[in-house]
Amino acid sequence: MLLLLMCLAATSLRAQEQTEPQQAAPAETEVPKPEKAPLISGVAVSADLVGFIMKAMNAKFANMEVAARLNILDKYFPVAELGIGDCHREGAETGNTFDVTSPYMRFGLDYNFNKKHNGNRLFAIFRYAFSSFKYDFGNETFTDPIYGNDTPIPLRLDGQKATAQWLEFGLGVETKLWSFVRLGWSFRYKARVGLNAPDEGDPYFVPGFGRNDGSGWGGTFNLVFDVGKSAKKAKAKNKSNTEQVKTVSTK
Repeated sequence: MLLLLMCLAATSLRAQEQTEPQQAAPAETEVPKPEKAPLISGVAVSADLVGFIMKAMNAKFANMEVAARLNILDKYFPVAELGIGDCHREGAETGNTFDVTSPYMRFGLDYNFNKKHNGNRLFAIFRYAFSSFKYDFGNETFTDPIYGNDTPIPLRLDGQKATAQWLEFGLGVETKLWSFVRLGWSFRYKARVGLNAPDEGDPYFVPGFGRNDGSGWGGTFNLVFDVGKSAKKAKAKNKSNTEQVKTVSTK
């Protein structure tokens, strides 16, 4: 009887184990990785609208420039800027005239502080700039400042050669306007590090720098065409990969 009861109990427990539904093993959850932009995220070209507007309004001076840059990890942006500085001025008190139209170049780096790849950027700006130019100086009623002269004589010094170098530091903001079109602003401090000019006199205006002085301030308002792998596409790709891994783990 005892053996019979033990056999019945074992059979009953086995039947219960077979009828109870088996619980599915918990699916492994994939922790989404931090968003990361591609190594080469794109290229962009831009133009500073301020200089072209000033030139169109016949301002006494204008710096008209375009730029090209490379986007690395949406954080580092090597930049090359090329422009033409234009200045035509006549002193109201002295009657001195100054004329220059020459190119200038800047090379440097923009660093994006914004860690989110949402299309908005806050830049730290660094540039090395250089200009080699010729300028004209004149005065129709020149009076010798040392010896003087009874009758004023005209003075013309054309094709005076000079070179200048300076550094620029500043901040910039850029935002997406539509698709690959963006707008950007920058505010810069300029520090001159070198000037070679003839003995007859320093230039009044340095192309790309502005009025000839030891330092100065400047700014840009850029229309930017940014082409490449956008942050939105990279984010969508990461999300798609994460969902596929979750689906495979659940199955």
